[in-house]
Amino acid sequence: MFRRIPLGRFLTRKIHNQTNGLIVPTTNVQKQQKRQILFKMGNETPARVVGYYVVFPVIPEETVENNCFMYNIAKNEDWPKLATAEPRELYEGTVRMLMDYGATVMEHMEHLATLPAEERKFENVVEPLLTEEYEVNFAFQTLVLKMLTDWPDCNRKLFDADLHHIKIMCARDQMEKLTNKDFQDAIKQLYEAKDGLSEWQSRLLEWYLLEIKASGLDKHDDKTRKVLGSWSKFVDEYRSKYITGVMSTNDQQTFVVTDQKVIKDAPPHVLQKLAVDEQNWESGPWRGRMTPHTIYPFMQYCGDRQLRATAWEKWTSKAGFDHDFYNNSINIEELRHNNEGLAKTLGYSSVAEHRLANKMAASPETVRGFINALQRRIRPVVIDRMESWSAWAGRCELITGELQAYDMPYVCRKEAEHHYDVNPLDLMNHFPFWPTFQNIMGVIGHIFNLEFKDITDKGLEKAHADVRIYSVGDKFSGQHYGRLYIDPYDRQNKRGGWNVMLARPESKERGLDKIVYFIGSAIAPTSNGPSLLHHQQLQQLLFHFGRSVQLLLSQSPYRDISIPWSPFYASDWDAADMFPTFLQMFVTKPNLLATISSPHQITKQSLTEEHANSVALTISRASLWETYRTLFWSDFDLSIYEMEDRKQKFWLDMYKQMYEEYFPFKRAKNDYQPCSFTPIFALQPHMSMYYRKLWAEMLALDIHETFDEEDNEVQTGERLKTTILNRGSGDVAKELFKRFQGRNPSVGAICDHYAPPMAIQDEMEMSENQRR
Repeated sequence: MFRRIPLGRFLTRKIHNQTNGLIVPTTNVQKQQKRQILFKMGNETPARVVGYYVVFPVIPEETVENNCFMYNIAKNEDWPKLATAEPRELYEGTVRMLMDYGATVMEHMEHLATLPAEERKFENVVEPLLTEEYEVNFAFQTLVLKMLTDWPDCNRKLFDADLHHIKIMCARDQMEKLTNKDFQDAIKQLYEAKDGLSEWQSRLLEWYLLEIKASGLDKHDDKTRKVLGSWSKFVDEYRSKYITGVMSTNDQQTFVVTDQKVIKDAPPHVLQKLAVDEQNWESGPWRGRMTPHTIYPFMQYCGDRQLRATAWEKWTSKAGFDHDFYNNSINIEELRHNNEGLAKTLGYSSVAEHRLANKMAASPETVRGFINALQRRIRPVVIDRMESWSAWAGRCELITGELQAYDMPYVCRKEAEHHYDVNPLDLMNHFPFWPTFQNIMGVIGHIFNLEFKDITDKGLEKAHADVRIYSVGDKFSGQHYGRLYIDPYDRQNKRGGWNVMLARPESKERGLDKIVYFIGSAIAPTSNGPSLLHHQQLQQLLFHFGRSVQLLLSQSPYRDISIPWSPFYASDWDAADMFPTFLQMFVTKPNLLATISSPHQITKQSLTEEHANSVALTISRASLWETYRTLFWSDFDLSIYEMEDRKQKFWLDMYKQMYEEYFPFKRAKNDYQPCSFTPIFALQPHMSMYYRKLWAEMLALDIHETFDEEDNEVQTGERLKTTILNRGSGDVAKELFKRFQGRNPSVGAICDHYAPPMAIQDEMEMSENQRR
């Protein structure tokens, strides 16, 4: 008997040549196959159909017996085969495991259809799937780590396609169970009865049910399913068109710099991003492309005002009315229309109400109140600061006339550095990577009673020699939280940027501990010196180390509720970045910044408290404009999607009106930036969610304020660990935060951070004048 495999998995199989043990894709053959398949599928149906071709998925010939990666996972071995398993074994082994898991889901759904209601238990309804999911997820996360950090050199588009398809396959297979009515009925019965369920099991079932409801998977009548399918079909269509419009204009304009004096302030990691040839990033030339990855650093560090003006004009008009074929205006309105229809079919009054239903903010009204509170405090400061920015620009940069939008990223950074006399490039000498990382571990270990032990020399496999591995435990109780794998440096065959992944949760049944993968992107050390961190990279290190600790301390036995994962509707992931942002804000706290620093690499002098205070103030002052723009886009995002009838206002009319309200300069005639603003229009679950960066900062700064007020970091840290971090997503974020603070979040701390009260401002200015 043949084992049943879900259809529609892979229509084609990768063809490889074996060369020196490496896998080299045969690009021409592969592209030819894909084009032929697309051509045949795109043909019109002939007048007389004489037969059909049935294309079955290609099943990799990988088994536990012939694939050491699959064997390693199936036998519950302690550590993954990161060095000895070949790339082919990892990729095809993971594909095979995913396909087998898909078959398991189908068989289990058939079993549930015949299982009497009185015999349903968590152990026979959910546990059989979770058992295999654990192994599949471990394989998938390890494969992604390997692909991002140590994969054979190959065509970038083919690599991206392989990674994209395996991600989609994994996500689809794991969501498949939630679409099945028998599974839905079974978990609903278990959740309502709560008979014999642990607290974590109950929360997992609740999470399933919330995701099912928010996704419309609980609608089973034909009429509603047909309507939902229609809305979803058009959402996908116009979303694809929107993204195509953006991607197709990425390379229409490039802005090249050949004179290093023009970008003399740019730190190494920015030069590397902008370099035409990444291997010659120090000598150039450098360029800004029409992508967020390069255009924002380019605007921040390019000293040529005319070049900035041209780049900003092309960036804000991208995929707008200036483009006949790639004009995204109609796609924006179609996305609004179809998402509104989808939300109303699900029983919500607006897109925003649907997206925010299970978030910490909970409603558009709460987000609107949050935005208004920030706006009242920050806008006057921005208007007042414009005078300082203009005066400095006229004096130091010889900019005549009024400042424009294209000046702000550059001028705000330069003015802040000049105001507090801080040299960011020299400051890097206080932050060599590994000493800084050790200092951060020391601070976090002190606050949360954690011990980080370097076990790199214990013989565990690594994808690269730069990797270090740490065992993490509780100082006092001795509890082992897991192991942290950190690959710190950027290198030629490393892809992507900073990232953290939960390789696997702890499994007491298997005798396996938790593993977290941390991928860094610091500039690699050279023969002339160690890797040095710019303050932007220091913030990345703090943020992602915070995410690592967050994952390690979560006591959830189930991946889905380890932390609030994006982009699930059921997860309150507007609060997911609270703890990582709490660590990131260390750079704005002079005492913490000084603690994690090291003696200057050249002068050997320590970072004084006075200098650390200047650095913290510089970073805060320089970030004001970008924070204000984030506030603008958060307001625009909410305003677009909180409408119950999108016909009330055309997107461009709203953009023009809000731009005039927020910014002190006139909008350019061809500024159609929403046409390429993918965070608001290209990602379905992210609609109405742009506020989340500011929300995470509010929560993080509120916690910092509590630490300052209580003045007992160990006691406060232990309470934060037990009430929030250990609970993961075991309860809603709002309730966890209230357990820690004894109240709801307050906007006071973030308002004071960006708009200090007058008394504090006067004290800061007096201190600055005295220093000078």
